[in-house]
Amino acid sequence: MKIGLIYQGRQAPGVNNVVDGLLRFKAQKTKVELIGFINGIDGLLNNEFVPMTRETFKNFVNLGGIDYIGRGFQQIRDNEGREKVAAICKKLNLSGLVFVGGTQCMTDVAHIANHFVKQNVDTRVICVPGSVDGNIHHKYISSSIGFDSASKVYSQLIGNMLTDSASAVKYWYFVRLMGNEPSHLALECALNTCPNMVIVSEESNNNKETL
Repeated sequence: MKIGLIYQGRQAPGVNNVVDGLLRFKAQKTKVELIGFINGIDGLLNNEFVPMTRETFKNFVNLGGIDYIGRGFQQIRDNEGREKVAAICKKLNLSGLVFVGGTQCMTDVAHIANHFVKQNVDTRVICVPGSVDGNIHHKYISSSIGFDSASKVYSQLIGNMLTDSASAVKYWYFVRLMGNEPSHLALECALNTCPNMVIVSEESNNNKETL
């Protein structure tokens, strides 16, 4: 078997553990080769990759970030791009192609997988949902990698500010959380920390409210 990995989404806690899982799978089997495409889709389309081994990965185990092989910003949204991916998979004789990313990555993977079925490409394509935003919902997906860890880290920081604000009294603290559809993350942190107010950005934008 020969399996390729692509980081397409942004960094999220736990993403590197996908590599660890693939390496554990390799250790349990025989004749399994793992490769990582450099800088995501760019590496795939340019045929740039490196072997993934326990030795090269040892300094990244259980760490955040996606700097082991890097991510790219390119997406595959047309048949020409899917044809290139199919040709590369055939050339490298890939048994599987694993993507890690959020909603846009999952959209790409769905179209690629469908294209592979129509073109009888043997490579199996899967996507591991990795996103801190918490905006991936499906009956077969309990949660995306990274959301739980991110919400706990943010909640710890917010909790520290709550303690300070309750002690100082004279200040208002505004905490802005990043991300695509960020209110999932904001609400999760609010449930953990119980602030005085939660501003749901999507609702405020819909109501044309200013701060």
